[in-house]
Amino acid sequence: MDKERYPTRVVIPRLIKIMSHLIPYIGLAVLFAVMGFVTTVVIPVFLVQLAGHALKRGQAPSGIFLGFLVILGLLRGAFRYGEHYFGHYVAFHSLAAFRKMMFAKLRALAPGKLDRQDSGVLLKMIGEDIEALEIFFAHTLAPISTGILVAVLMFVSLAWYRWELALLALVAYVLLALVLPNQFARRLTPILQAQNQERKAYVASFLQGLKAVKDLLQFQQMERYTAALQVQSQQVNARERQVAQTNFMQQAYSFAVIGLGITVFAWRTLALVNMGDLSVFTGLSLLVAFTSSFAPFLELSRLPLGFKRAMNAGRNIFALLDEPEMEKTGGVLQETIERIQLQDVEFAYADDGKRIYDGLSVDFIQGGIVGIVGPSGAGKSTLMKLVMRWYDWQAGTIHLNQRNSNTLHPSLLQAHFAYVPQVPQIFRQTIRENLVLGRRDISDEEILALAEKCQMKERILEAEAGLDTVVDMTSFSAGEAQRLELMRALLKQADCYIFDEPTSNLDSLNEALFLQLIKQECRGLVFLISHRASTMACADQIYRVDKGLVMRGES
Repeated sequence: MDKERYPTRVVIPRLIKIMSHLIPYIGLAVLFAVMGFVTTVVIPVFLVQLAGHALKRGQAPSGIFLGFLVILGLLRGAFRYGEHYFGHYVAFHSLAAFRKMMFAKLRALAPGKLDRQDSGVLLKMIGEDIEALEIFFAHTLAPISTGILVAVLMFVSLAWYRWELALLALVAYVLLALVLPNQFARRLTPILQAQNQERKAYVASFLQGLKAVKDLLQFQQMERYTAALQVQSQQVNARERQVAQTNFMQQAYSFAVIGLGITVFAWRTLALVNMGDLSVFTGLSLLVAFTSSFAPFLELSRLPLGFKRAMNAGRNIFALLDEPEMEKTGGVLQETIERIQLQDVEFAYADDGKRIYDGLSVDFIQGGIVGIVGPSGAGKSTLMKLVMRWYDWQAGTIHLNQRNSNTLHPSLLQAHFAYVPQVPQIFRQTIRENLVLGRRDISDEEILALAEKCQMKERILEAEAGLDTVVDMTSFSAGEAQRLELMRALLKQADCYIFDEPTSNLDSLNEALFLQLIKQECRGLVFLISHRASTMACADQIYRVDKGLVMRGES
């Protein structure tokens, strides 16, 4: 469990260490907040003192005093601006820093470990969780520091006149900023944990439905899926209402404490005035100062929700950041891959320990299309991902030609393979950028020549800006998107092409066109994974994967 692995006492120091370069800016935000608080208290106290002097002397205050009030008002605005400026500086820079760390980690984990990550969980981390940490740095650390300094300042100021008034104020501040938040934090903990899991599940379901919307429509399951998603949405909303209700109750208790604190403080101050221990205007000034001092502590009373969410977010993000990466060392494979041999390979996924292969041996030699068939979950895709070294296996060897795959650099090794997934990945970029993926050695002429072979040239040239047209997943039909994926793979000029259920979302006409293009354009080793008999008809040799075995079948 993440809470056991990452308790709060571990999460907070680690967060502060990561963002230690922002501490001076948090300090400036606190400084401006405290100075703003001082001016907020001084203004009404100064007005009380002016009123006292005016009554004693029987004349209105001079323009100098009024000018001083105007200056205090302007300073209050300037201090407020400084507090917000440095608070937002911390917020935006922490947001950028965590997103940079997240994306760097995701790139380091790709493709193998990222392949097993839940997309809904990742989306929640990149969005909600990082924003929760931004709130922690900008709106949690600074208010806590401000509250401590303000409490000390008020205690010392009130104790200068009467210790009992200082103690009354301190009790009110402690109740408001510590006791109530802690009590409600305990109530919020199980609610927020449940909310965290429900949000992950909801986002994951939404994304899966978005990817499979065509299948849902085709098999008339959209209404059923929408109803299930609606139930999840109602659970998320109900949990959000539960959180809001808990927060509302805390605010109600907080204002009750403020009302009671002011009442007791006023009663004691008036008693001291009646006994002659304080003058009327001194007592009134102390009461006004006390009633003006609650803003920082009210802000602290609202922290449990943000704090708990930040701690949950920190646990989620640290769990990902601490995910072990595949060692990126090894040699370079200079020759073209013509043979792939697996000998006594054992493999199980680290997250569930379920053994997929136990002593697997198989030999693939270049020569026609290799079809891979078998029941769902048998390990067809896993077999190919082991060949590409997306994952490291526990025992045995995989040889590419005569080279042990484990002795090769994973990233350089994967450059020899072109992988085409079941669902085409079209990014919100130009058509050119989608095809070349950052390479600068591919000319527009090469792209258009290949597009003509793939029957995509006219479609590209008809687009608003040709190859410079910005597109996304909705810009193309299923057949067009899959042909773009094929073009991307062919432009890579790999030694080995792996097609993972490429025709599952295509009609018979597009399937036939796609398979014809594979036979005509792909050179070297070609693997084709599919459940469809019509797709397997183009394979020159077929291997069946079942119960951890890979057996040669009839083509």
